[in-house]
Amino acid sequence: MSTQQRVINQLKEDLASSNDTVITKALTKTRSKGNEYLIDPLIELYKTTKNSKIKEEIKSIFSELKNKDIIDFILPQLREGGNEVKELILFSIWSSGIDMTDHIPELIEASCSGDYMVILEALTVLENLEGPFNEDDLFQANTLLQQYLYEAEESKEKELIKSMHDIVLEFGEKY
Repeated sequence: MSTQQRVINQLKEDLASSNDTVITKALTKTRSKGNEYLIDPLIELYKTTKNSKIKEEIKSIFSELKNKDIIDFILPQLREGGNEVKELILFSIWSSGIDMTDHIPELIEASCSGDYMVILEALTVLENLEGPFNEDDLFQANTLLQQYLYEAEESKEKELIKSMHDIVLEFGEKY
């Protein structure tokens, strides 16, 4: 086992600790030594901890993701996570500048199954995409949004989804 793998395994163990001091030290090390294999343990900790400082530190780490290939590790969390996790993932995508151009349907699916804050974060990500866009992805996104708009009651969430729909239509006109 490589030194890097031993460090990652130790960090995983420490992130699962019940001792906040051990967790805090592990979070500090994660900034310099961590990699994509810590995404799931960090998200699990984010979901389970009651400590707001630990949550903020995890959010800060996620806002500084440097590996643009990390998308393969966070998309499953975007698909399967609850609202709190989806919001964290979308925030990290936006703040880290991760390109979601090839993942618009996943972005829309997360929005349509999320709460207000999830939709707001997804809208921010969508607004910052530059393209070029895949026509099939835009068609799929448009279909999902139309279905949501047809089925949803009037609400703040529906207004945000309407804004997303307008943006997807604009993307379709450009490309």
